[in-house]
Amino acid sequence: MLSEYFKWLKTHNFSGYTVSAYQRDLLEFQQHLSRDPVTATKEDIRLFMADLQARGCSNRTIARKLAALRSFYKYCVLNEVLTVNPANGVSSPRFRNPLPRFLYPQAMESLLKLPDDTPLGMRDRAMLEVLYASGIRVSELVGLRPDDFRPLSMQLIVTGKGNKQRVVPIHQTAANALKRYLLHVRPDINRHNARELWLNARGHALSARGVRWIMDKYCRMLAMDFSVSPHVIRHSVATHLLDNGADLRSVQELLGHSSLSTTQIYTHITKERLKSVYQKNHPRA
Repeated sequence: MLSEYFKWLKTHNFSGYTVSAYQRDLLEFQQHLSRDPVTATKEDIRLFMADLQARGCSNRTIARKLAALRSFYKYCVLNEVLTVNPANGVSSPRFRNPLPRFLYPQAMESLLKLPDDTPLGMRDRAMLEVLYASGIRVSELVGLRPDDFRPLSMQLIVTGKGNKQRVVPIHQTAANALKRYLLHVRPDINRHNARELWLNARGHALSARGVRWIMDKYCRMLAMDFSVSPHVIRHSVATHLLDNGADLRSVQELLGHSSLSTTQIYTHITKERLKSVYQKNHPRA
């Protein structure tokens, strides 16, 4: 059943990260159980959770592993291998969601100015400008193709989670940087007729890991005290938009959130920022 479940995950629009994480979690549970996981009881799952806690796993990690078990047993119930989901009665540990990290506009501007005028520097500048203009996920970024860029309307056709497409606007600066990359860089490095928009120095499609490596390089140049991932830029876009008066629904649509509650986390960031500014600057604070 585990083998069948893993195949099912890969064909039902789960992200690569989720698939690999669930695989590790379920194989770990199977090893802990030392028998077929289909035979596990609610008590077996609780003992596994207790063992994870005793080993020092964080509540977030334990909650994710329990989510993997719930998903697997839900699959078993749907396929009539089990009549009840033994993980449903097991309580998930509580944890507080940390506020997302973001860059202030000045730091973001400093990051955008770092790439040079070499071919790869022009690629990096276009990539960073597109990330900051659109707030798209790194998986959506590396999934772009040249035809997804609409230069006249300055829009991107972005394919997000669940293969859902949305139209995302970008500003003139990002559009110009992207045009320069498409005109002067990509044709010269596309030695393998790649279909993807972003290519590495060898002419192959740039991976999500490659994007993170590029960003780490520029963060080192800025001597930042924390790593700036593509997701940090995504958080920055949402925060800056809300700080400047954008409404939640528009930010939700731009980021491709299925639920407004996901977008609302950024209102907490702006409130915390206001509180910090108040305490720092009010004479009696």
